[in-house]
Amino acid sequence: MKSASAKGKNPKKKKKPESPPALQRDLNVRQVLTHLFELFEKLGIEVPRPKLPKRFKEKGDRVRHPLYPYSSAIGELLTRWHQDPSYLDHLGNPKRIKIRGRRPSLSSLARNSVPTLNLDYLVAELARLNAISVTGDVAQVNVRSFPSYEDKDLAIEHTLTTLDGFIRTLRHNLDSAPSNSDQLFHRIAQRSDFDMRELPALKVRLKRQGQSFLESFDNWLGRNAISETAGLTLSKKKTKVYVGVYLALAETK
Repeated sequence: MKSASAKGKNPKKKKKPESPPALQRDLNVRQVLTHLFELFEKLGIEVPRPKLPKRFKEKGDRVRHPLYPYSSAIGELLTRWHQDPSYLDHLGNPKRIKIRGRRPSLSSLARNSVPTLNLDYLVAELARLNAISVTGDVAQVNVRSFPSYEDKDLAIEHTLTTLDGFIRTLRHNLDSAPSNSDQLFHRIAQRSDFDMRELPALKVRLKRQGQSFLESFDNWLGRNAISETAGLTLSKKKTKVYVGVYLALAETK
């Protein structure tokens, strides 16, 4: 039995609970809506702003899914598994590799791309997302890029972040003169009379060529990233950039 004096001790303060997942998602929605209505105002389009629920007015923006902040680095890991000769067989296909051990191994890939992520957690999540298949202590890669849409919460974060970035790009270009070098690249190839029967072929073509295009920029961006251990100076300021390839469908007749 506990002594009477033990009851009188001040209990340890409980850690402040994390914001509920629903609130974190609402905060991201609030950010996207804010930038969307700012874009409408810039275009001179009068759209009444909806009255947002009280919870939307909270401050702060945090990613809900713990894996999402590492999505770019994990994508780099998966790409390297498909490109680095050490991880390829004699036909140029990704090898089945040990999860732990010397290079080539998944732990070696993880140390280079996501050194702060727990390896067991990373392996479990990648397997759950069908990015890799695990048999015993061996893993086989299934995809070349981070599978954002394999998980509902990851899909929500990815969609909101992409939408917000696209809206910011449109707003930035509206604020810049068309001939100004400050304009961000934004070009569209479009047809209004495209044969719907050719859509599967278009998706295959875009996936193949788009993947190569994005991987080349992944590599270039990686070479021009600022190392966390190098420290920041006045001449080295970090920013987040996105380079994307999208296929959009308008109304079909």
